[in-house]
Amino acid sequence: MTGTRKYCFLTFLTVLALLLTACGSASETTIATAVAMTVQAQNTLQAQFTPTLQPPTYTPTLLASLTPISTKVPPTAPPPNSGNIKSCYSATYVADVSYPDGTIVSPGTSFIKRWSVTNSGSCTWNSTYKFVFIDGDIMGGAYVYPFPAVAAPGQTVEIPIQLYAPTDNGDYTGNWMIQAPDKTLFGVGQYSQPLTVKIVVGSGTPSNSKTQTVYGVTNVTYETDVSLIRTCKPANTFYHYIAYITSSGPVKVTYEWDQSDGHNYHNRKIEFDSATTLAVSNDWAQGISSSTNSRWVQLIVTSPTYQEWPRFTLPILCSQIP
Repeated sequence: MTGTRKYCFLTFLTVLALLLTACGSASETTIATAVAMTVQAQNTLQAQFTPTLQPPTYTPTLLASLTPISTKVPPTAPPPNSGNIKSCYSATYVADVSYPDGTIVSPGTSFIKRWSVTNSGSCTWNSTYKFVFIDGDIMGGAYVYPFPAVAAPGQTVEIPIQLYAPTDNGDYTGNWMIQAPDKTLFGVGQYSQPLTVKIVVGSGTPSNSKTQTVYGVTNVTYETDVSLIRTCKPANTFYHYIAYITSSGPVKVTYEWDQSDGHNYHNRKIEFDSATTLAVSNDWAQGISSSTNSRWVQLIVTSPTYQEWPRFTLPILCSQIP
């Protein structure tokens, strides 16, 4: 309807201008004025009725209100290097302070087992560490004991636990280890062996294998045969080293040799018929390109009780007679 009125008005103005021209009664000025008014009216109407284009309006979506289909889990820290764990958590057995393995205990007797252990790692043991039962016979004790004292690297501490001998005669063994704050379990020695409680429940008069005292190794000394070591540049020569093992009685012993070059000799056996000293030996071959640095060997008893004996430093090759 609005468009129709616009065009009718324009037509009227145009006809009026033509009539004035035809009649000749109007002046040129009048005609020009009429034409100008016509054009102006046309422009005004066009401006009024020309639609203005507006961009579409969108209502933004609140992304925060959406529930994600999946959630990305933030990366976790990589596990600690195993070498660092080993250097941090390390212990060395020193001695059984009380009730050494093989002690005869009367049935039902309460006793306190004590070990002496050195912190040979790089981390300090404190109240966040625990002493825990691993397997075997728990002998009436708790499964977890608080660590008894603070031990900085290099310090030695006693670990006591209270136990109860079973009421039935026989041999009983319990295995225990230290637990770090991150739940890592570690024992003593190079192979992290558990600390053991080994008792014989009986009357104290050995009459059979179940009540017989368990003997073990009491001392180890070393020597080497210097005559077999020749020059600074050895060719097809070798170290011949010897360990003298002393036992407290008849016992079967399993041991190993460890060398500073990383070569170890496991599961070697020797049997004692009585309390005596026996010799065992091993050879370490040296090639022409062998280093002249100092070397050491170590004897470790793995049975009947785990024992690490001190290292023995071998003579330097260059100090020998050519």
